[in-house]
Amino acid sequence: MKQLSIIITYHNETPEQVRRAFASVTMQVDVDFSDIEVALIGDGVTAMSNDLFQAPRGLVVRQLNYQPSRGAGVARQVGIDHTEGNYFMFIDADDELSDVFALRDMLAPTRERDHDLIIARYTKQEYRRNGFNYALSAKYDWKAAYGKLYHREYIKRIGLTWHPDLRIFEDTYFVGLACELAQDRFYLDKPVYVWLWNPKSTVRKNGHEFDHQLHTWAESNRYILEVLRQQKASVWPRDFYEYMADLFYREKQHPAVDPDAFIAEHTKLLVENRSLWTTRGQEQVRKLIIRDSERGGRRVGWSTVGMEKYLAVQMKLLRYAFEETQNHD
Repeated sequence: MKQLSIIITYHNETPEQVRRAFASVTMQVDVDFSDIEVALIGDGVTAMSNDLFQAPRGLVVRQLNYQPSRGAGVARQVGIDHTEGNYFMFIDADDELSDVFALRDMLAPTRERDHDLIIARYTKQEYRRNGFNYALSAKYDWKAAYGKLYHREYIKRIGLTWHPDLRIFEDTYFVGLACELAQDRFYLDKPVYVWLWNPKSTVRKNGHEFDHQLHTWAESNRYILEVLRQQKASVWPRDFYEYMADLFYREKQHPAVDPDAFIAEHTKLLVENRSLWTTRGQEQVRKLIIRDSERGGRRVGWSTVGMEKYLAVQMKLLRYAFEETQNHD
């Protein structure tokens, strides 16, 4: 078994982009390449020329491609299923490792013992009118798939896979659960990865249309809550209430591109978690909405006007769902 499997996924990236991501691996220093393998996963595309991927001695490199495209989550799962490293990590083909010591620093904690997760920081490249700016991720990031080492046995033990139904918000599901369910997280306070600016990426293309796919966002959260209900019931109510509070603001900022699909998915979530939608639960959501708008919150200064109407709508959706069920029965 190798110590590390590096999974590089690509879809519409150019050969130059994929080669740059791969080269950021082969330029690493102070690592044993014979203990590392790289899997290049083509999502709905044909294999690239092997001439692009000149590997140092000992580094195992293989390409896997399939048709048709099924999204980044499925591509990453294919990478997991066709590698065997004690740990695995992800690199998107339009990104790169931050420096030549990234792998050395990420692997250092594993020399003492195995951790469920090793969570490092990453640098986000942003384009502004005056050029590129760079921002450092939070130290305790639980969202991005990259900048992390996942212990294979831990992921297998909790039965976590990338959800095949999620083409977007797939990392919200997988990464969120991997971080939440871990009992041993090691935080590395160092950037090891660069999320490069790509206007054609999933989250940026078509004027950030991604943000308005509320139906898929609700679907992803529904799957998360289902797992938490079964495996970590102690945090299930907290995450449900936070979803409900977040939705209040998200609908204002990013109206659903498909309102009917969103209502359908959100209603399913409400029905599956209806035992939490009590008077006490509604009061908890009120507190979270207000807290987020106050100093220190995530949406300081945002208006809470419409909060009571929003809460009333949720009750109507639940009531309507049960009336429809009784009518069908």
